[in-house]
Parts: sequence; C-alpha cells; structure tokens
Amino acid sequence: MIASRVAEVLPGVQIRRTEVVGAKVSGELFRNGLLATGLALAAVLVYIWFRFEWQFCVGVVATLILDITKTVGFFAVTQIEFDLNSVAALLTLIGYSVTDKVVVYDRIRENLGKYRTMPLRQLIDLSINQTLGRTVVTSLTVVLSILPLALIGGEVMRGFGLAIIFGIIIGTSSSIFIASPILLFLGEKRLRPSQTRAPQPTAGAAAR
Repeated sequence: MIASRVAEVLPGVQIRRTEVVGAKVSGELFRNGLLATGLALAAVLVYIWFRFEWQFCVGVVATLILDITKTVGFFAVTQIEFDLNSVAALLTLIGYSVTDKVVVYDRIRENLGKYRTMPLRQLIDLSINQTLGRTVVTSLTVVLSILPLALIGGEVMRGFGLAIIFGIIIGTSSSIFIASPILLFLGEKRLRPSQTRAPQPTAGAAAR
C-alpha cells in the first residue's frame, strides 16, 4: 500500500528494503526499557549507599519511587501513550532527580561537619536555603529547553516533553519537601546523637 502510493507520487523510485517492527519485537523493546529503569534504580541505590549514610540512601530511593510513580500516574490521567519514548523520559528523570537530591544531601553532609552543634532541623533548613537558588534556576532552565518539544514537537515528542516537564517539577519539589524531612525523621537520633542523649552526672555530683 505504502509502496504503491510512493510509486504514484515519485515515479521510478526503487524501494530496496522494507522492515517491519512487529508486536513481539516492540514488546521486547518495551520490557527491556522497563528492565533498564529497574537497573537504573538499583544502581542509584548502590551509589547513594556508598557515598552517604543509609539514612540518605533511604530518603533518595523513597522519593525516587514517588517521582516515578507520580510520572506514570501522569501518563494514566492524561491518556498519553506510554511507549519507548516514555521509558526514556523516566530514565532521564531518574538521573535528574538523583542529581538534584545529591546536591541538597551533599550540602547537608558538608554542614554536618561544619556546624557540629547546630540542631539537625535548623541545619537542614539552612542547607535547603543554600541550594534553593541553584535548584530552582537549574529546573527552570531545563523546563524552558524542553517546553518547545511539548508544544510544537508533534505527537511523537509531545509525550516525552510533557513527562520531562512534569517529572522535573515533581522531582524538584520532592527534593525539598519530601527527601529532606525523611532525612530529619531517620537521622535526628543518629546524625546528631549528642543532642538527644541526656547528660550523664559526674562522679562528684553522684556522691553528693
């Protein structure tokens, strides 16, 4: 059908080879894409585990799962086709979200050594404020660069662009409002143990 239409429009054209991606092949590509997403999450888990304490690792992985599930839910609500481009968008979001959270967590870890007597809650607020400008500017820059794909990229790139924009907004907000509170909840008695430990009486005071 297509070959005959091409011959009508362009007489004398030669079609030397024709390839068709069937349902089986496309299904395998889709499963491999999902497998790549799972392997990326596992690699992130190992990376964060070795670079930070386990409290940081739990915060990153928990927020990453939330970011991915919210983005998949965005596809379900908007009825955008979930294809290999969508899988590529998810992988891109994993990398961006991890980078954003590592920047915040790295500043928290740096301030843990710099302000040894500061309460953890106040230290996390300070670290978020110190990295907030960088986080917002970077996210805004990426959104502005992807926006043309979502608006005039056609049906092929429209879903990819919308997923990236939605995921960046979700990932940026989760770095501030979810990942950091998780760290505060898990690390308040471990990252700042001296603040929660009751002072021990001295030998002289015990004798009196």
